[in-house]
Amino acid sequence: MALEDPRRALTHFAAAVSHHGPYDPDKEARGAVIYLAGKSAARLALGDVDAALESAHEAVGRMGGVDSALGSSTLNELRVELGKHQRIRAVREFLGLTA
Repeated sequence: MALEDPRRALTHFAAAVSHHGPYDPDKEARGAVIYLAGKSAARLALGDVDAALESAHEAVGRMGGVDSALGSSTLNELRVELGKHQRIRAVREFLGLTA
């Protein structure tokens, strides 16, 4: 995303979330949340709000019970980006659920 290539970033975020080698997203919830939020941001940058919301919901679900400043900060940044699309009902509902 830093290189302003969301399609490429999406590929990397998706690979990071699904990789079960030394990094296990089921055991490392904070990392999974960060990658899922990145995946959501990349999808949003590509104009796919529905897919962005899908990843955002998954990130919030993984965050449940994890106390992480970085994970929370990452989700807050995602909420700001999604907030630019509040005209879409599903986005408003997501933002209401995660407020």
